[in-house]
Amino acid sequence: MCGTDGCRATHIARPSWRQGATIRRVPSFTTRRGTVADVDLLGAIVQAGFDSYREFAPGEWRPPDVAAGRDARAEVFAEPTTWVLIALSQGVPVGHVAFMPARAPPTAVSPAWSARAVIPGVAHLWQLFVLPDWWGSGVAPQLHDAAIEQMRAEGYSSARLFTPSLQTRARRFYERRGWLAQGDTWNAEFALSMTEYHLSLRAT
Repeated sequence: MCGTDGCRATHIARPSWRQGATIRRVPSFTTRRGTVADVDLLGAIVQAGFDSYREFAPGEWRPPDVAAGRDARAEVFAEPTTWVLIALSQGVPVGHVAFMPARAPPTAVSPAWSARAVIPGVAHLWQLFVLPDWWGSGVAPQLHDAAIEQMRAEGYSSARLFTPSLQTRARRFYERRGWLAQGDTWNAEFALSMTEYHLSLRAT
């Protein structure tokens, strides 16, 4: 479990081997807690993630400009209930995960994130991004598992997330870890359909 000073253990990334795969050396990485001071470092990772959506999005689609939402993102990072963990290789961030209490959908009356009602007992897996060069290295599973462990430690009973409906790689990743699809909704900010997933955090 990660304490308030973060996690600094060294992890050996373990790729998922498949028949005929090329064997490559996978470097180790460390983790630490993230803060609002990391907003720009992590913004670059998020932008790389959004840019990768071109692989499945319609041809005319353009990724959101992460820099344009910096202030809003910094507000969320600064919130005490937001939990962020960063994976680093030789001190350079290669991925991160972040969650916070889930909130009600935006409305005309309460469009701002901070003005929406908190949903009791539900964690919102806000971001899980790994740089493309680190896909398949084992970083994403360890970040995911650390976040789930922390959610349970904080007393959440369930979690939710949203991921692009056409992003089959991410959907398989979550489904292998017990997340259940709930349905699709159109996201105007991304101009993409998003699938909502839920995960029970109760002991079985």
